Amino acid sequence: MLSTLAAVLASISLASAATSNTSTTATSTFGTIKHYPPLSNAFNDLDSVFNASSGTNGGYYNTSFVADEDYGAYNYCNMPHVRPREYVVPEGYDLQYVEILHRHHKRTPYASNTFPKEDIALYCDDTKIYYYGAPKNGDAHADIWWKNYQDAANPMAYYETGFNGSCQFPQISNAGLADSEQHGKDVWAVYGDLLKFLPTEYDAATMRYRATTNQITSQVAAMLVKAMYPEVNEFSVWQQIAAVDSMEPSYTCTFADDIRDAYEATDEWQVHLNESQELFDTLDGISGVDPTSSGWHSWFDHYFDNLSSRTCHQLPLPCNVTDPTSCITEADAEQVFRIGDYEYNYIFRQAANSTLYSATHYGAFIAEIQSRIKGKIAGSEPTIYRHNIGHDGSVSPLLGALQVQYLRWPGMGSEVIFELWRKENVGGYYIRVLYGGQPVVTNTPMGTLDMIPVETFLEYTESLVGENGELVYQYCTSS
Repeated sequence: MLSTLAAVLASISLASAATSNTSTTATSTFGTIKHYPPLSNAFNDLDSVFNASSGTNGGYYNTSFVADEDYGAYNYCNMPHVRPREYVVPEGYDLQYVEILHRHHKRTPYASNTFPKEDIALYCDDTKIYYYGAPKNGDAHADIWWKNYQDAANPMAYYETGFNGSCQFPQISNAGLADSEQHGKDVWAVYGDLLKFLPTEYDAATMRYRATTNQITSQVAAMLVKAMYPEVNEFSVWQQIAAVDSMEPSYTCTFADDIRDAYEATDEWQVHLNESQELFDTLDGISGVDPTSSGWHSWFDHYFDNLSSRTCHQLPLPCNVTDPTSCITEADAEQVFRIGDYEYNYIFRQAANSTLYSATHYGAFIAEIQSRIKGKIAGSEPTIYRHNIGHDGSVSPLLGALQVQYLRWPGMGSEVIFELWRKENVGGYYIRVLYGGQPVVTNTPMGTLDMIPVETFLEYTESLVGENGELVYQYCTSS
């Protein structure tokens, strides 16, 4: 039985000799898991975070479209992804296997992230959210789609309901569906047209699309698959049951939860919240959010989602419902976005136990990828392409476990790609991992994940999860 959280915190060893002057904390180890701190950057420097002149740190929060010459810049509304213009084809290698994980595309906010009363209504009459069952034997059925509405005779309909209108909260917006379609076209343009790797017709035996139990991921899949294979009118999206789903993830791992709770209870975490009090006061006063709500004030996730869903859809920033002259400003929103980046970088990269957290919280999915890469090399893995549509809570711990140099909040459509290549003539397998269409740069001894020997990569993932995921199981079932 592996150690409990108390033993973890007591046994962490700090190797100060390994600390670089460009890193934010010392290297730390627990068992076979070793944490390499991120580079010092604008996203973990609180002086920069709380400096209004930092603006958006070069990022976009108000459009899905970036000019070709700027493509690759951080765009929360529609993150850069693989496409032919930037893609580099390795010479002298044959592609063997591709696995993609990306966040869904832009959407309405979660209901839990809406204000008690919003100053505008949101209408989604330009989309249809289908939800129905049908027998596989082909019996006739009707295509059922949901339409929200408010009934004037319902005395509760307009009482503290967040946004009125016809949208679901959440749902992928019409603009998000368009981004999903383009994402599918770009993926096909690389792995279909450019590399001639994917079959010209959809092949369920060698390809698999996967979604979480959250319906918005299936909404993205519908557009993405149709863009890749226009002739397909029906296909299966694979899901794991919610109790053990590795991709969202939703399996229980109290060990991981306790680690995160512990470092979010530290003075180090509290510093940025204390410095944000004036901003919280401003936002609460305009939004009507209860200042004593711990959910809204233990981090900026709620305000970030509410404001970014507006800016990404070119909607006005919120004003007070009783005083329309009192509004959240662009400077306020940019401050929220900078703090959001700080929090994600801290949770998944900067905290000394963040790698341990990511490896246990997301280790089941890492174990699955590891297994498929091994299976492909051994000749036992039948699929050549897997496409997983998840959430920011999927992409973040994966990048955290890989120990990228630094992390900004993974925006809409954020994409991580694992490519397995075989060297022509002489043999040997190599891994390339792409984020935003470019090789992932890590702070581990692996360096940049650009055609590194597969043995090096698997040695690293095994240090996180074990040869067959046994470390994750032991951590998460320990008491």
